[in-house]
Amino acid sequence: MKRISLLAVAALGLSVTAFAQERAPEKSYTSQDTVHVFAERDLRIPTTNTTVAKIAVPLRLTPASVGVVHRALFESQEAVVMGDALRNVSGVNSQTGFGVFDYFFIRGFESLSNGLVLTDGAPEPEVTFYNLYNVERVEVLKGPGAFLYGGNPLSGTVNLVRKRPVFENFLFATGGYGKFTTYRSTADLSLASREAGVAFRLNGLWQDSESFRDGKENSNVSINPAFLWQPNERVSLELNFERIESEYLSDAGLPVFNGEVVEVPRTRSYQSPFDISDQILSRGRLDFTYLASSAVTLRNKFYYTDLDWQSNGTLFNFTLPNATGSLEVYRTLTLLDDRQKLLGNQLEALFDFQTGAVAHKLVAGFEYTHLADDFTFDVAGLPPIDVFSPREFAQPGQFDPYQFLLPGQSLLAEARSTVLAPYFVDQLALTGQFHLLLGGRFDKIDYEEKNTRTDRNYEKFSPMAGMTFAPTDNLSLYAHYGRAFGPPSTLVVGEREAEESVQYEVGFKRRYYEGRLHTTVAVYHLEKENVAIPTETGVTRQNGNQRARGVEAEIAAEAGRNWHVFVNYAYNDAELTKFGELAVVLTPQGPARQFYDRSGNTPAFAPKHLLNAWINKEFDFGLGIGVGARYISDQFIAEDNAFAIDEVLAFDGLLYYDLGAWRLNLNFKNLTDREYFTRGFGSTSVIPANPFAVYGGLELAL
Repeated sequence: MKRISLLAVAALGLSVTAFAQERAPEKSYTSQDTVHVFAERDLRIPTTNTTVAKIAVPLRLTPASVGVVHRALFESQEAVVMGDALRNVSGVNSQTGFGVFDYFFIRGFESLSNGLVLTDGAPEPEVTFYNLYNVERVEVLKGPGAFLYGGNPLSGTVNLVRKRPVFENFLFATGGYGKFTTYRSTADLSLASREAGVAFRLNGLWQDSESFRDGKENSNVSINPAFLWQPNERVSLELNFERIESEYLSDAGLPVFNGEVVEVPRTRSYQSPFDISDQILSRGRLDFTYLASSAVTLRNKFYYTDLDWQSNGTLFNFTLPNATGSLEVYRTLTLLDDRQKLLGNQLEALFDFQTGAVAHKLVAGFEYTHLADDFTFDVAGLPPIDVFSPREFAQPGQFDPYQFLLPGQSLLAEARSTVLAPYFVDQLALTGQFHLLLGGRFDKIDYEEKNTRTDRNYEKFSPMAGMTFAPTDNLSLYAHYGRAFGPPSTLVVGEREAEESVQYEVGFKRRYYEGRLHTTVAVYHLEKENVAIPTETGVTRQNGNQRARGVEAEIAAEAGRNWHVFVNYAYNDAELTKFGELAVVLTPQGPARQFYDRSGNTPAFAPKHLLNAWINKEFDFGLGIGVGARYISDQFIAEDNAFAIDEVLAFDGLLYYDLGAWRLNLNFKNLTDREYFTRGFGSTSVIPANPFAVYGGLELAL
């Protein structure tokens, strides 16, 4: 139950496995394809996805808006974490959670309470950075995803499809260095014997970097071994384990005073020396596939994830003038010790059959999950710090934050949730032109929190229906409907209903020039109900609503030989149709809480316009160039709509040269050295974007 994780996130301010026997794979995981990607780093137009139906479905016959980003594209952009890759998907606004975890908005809805992240179809905690060193592609299903994945994907589902063992021997290694003393190295090793039916693949990452912001060093060491055994054409067994150890330092940015960012060096930090964000994450997967016949396939996925998160983060409360005429930032320190353990199993049967003239591809499954989340959360007062002449009075050994804990702010939880859920999705070919996609999942959730003796139970059915009409091989029109739910906040007084979302979507997908140009246009209406908000009396009740409607367009083209163009645009009209909040205000008697009705305001980080473009051209003699642009219109940083980040147009660039097995890369970030801001917090602070930077890399493929 994600609400458990959301309490942990308050500390910072508040499978799909494409098996080898798939009948219509987008790109089989064969040795030939692997060598092809390594040799030519092939940028290709996405044609299928596996997230919508848990089987490979052509995008042109998928009655939903799905973004697919292949490894060749996000690697050419020097993408490091999931948020970097998501910029290639229309309607997604990528941010970070205080610089220590991936955080994004899909169609104006933030990811922590409305989205779901999967790795190979298994759910993940959304309070970590997802590095891309071992990811083959990123798939994004926009809209409710509960019909397959249960509670919480109210506005979107992101599936990270990782690299799998293949029957080929190779080594692919990279090393890079760039501005801010950034070192990054990856390795991808494959050892296999087709005769013995065994394959081993090992991916690894080492990263160490400073930041252009003072005192924001970070590091990551990850290793991901995977083993595949295929004794015959019918049976395969795959074991995958990943271990990640990361250290980051949180960042609340620069203070905002009277609606303006204070004029100080953009590198300056006002974080306390107690800040840390150390994570140890382990995830294991065991996949078994049995091809019973040409029409029936059985598969089982067992998964386990263990996240240990130690986090202290400095937050800004407000900025005020002091007696000297300067400004001071008043701060608090959040203290979190969180341990999450998720155990689950997905048992599925795949059927390929006909009823009369109707052809079916049916996936029927049953999922069991058990999540344990134990955490402590405290808030401590910190000495204020001068904005223009900062001097830190809270020093280790001289200041103990645990002696300054704020009353009424501490949380302690030993929460457990168990989910039992049957589900199905059926792809029906009524005729050569008409296709239906029907799905549904019934979730039975049992939740218990030992300290407060809280017990809650939910039984929810989440449906989905989509229709595609394809009059030709190059044109398809679709309509889509879906509902999803999420368990409510533990702060709700009285009967707790599940938060719900509903989406209506129509669109068309068109191919031109023998498939060298693909276009997709989607029109949607997405609404969320039963949002937990406070009333004028300070009591939290489920009477809030939020909606978004808009238009999205994506273009992918092979404009010529080794010349690729990817463009996406989104117009999103988002509104808090019913919303309120209790905010801290200053009175003559000191800080006090006051209720504000925010109904009619725009949600935070829901800009009306988002535009992304990437153009890549490789010449016959091995030289390649790339250029990217990203435009974001004005966006508010909080629901009070008191402060907005200005619109920005930023550019990136790429130069590379292929020398057979070697490749030299130069990536240029923020080419025009544009000064802008990327993230804000409660109208009190904003994080400045990185200035112009160059990163050089060397790749080796053997």
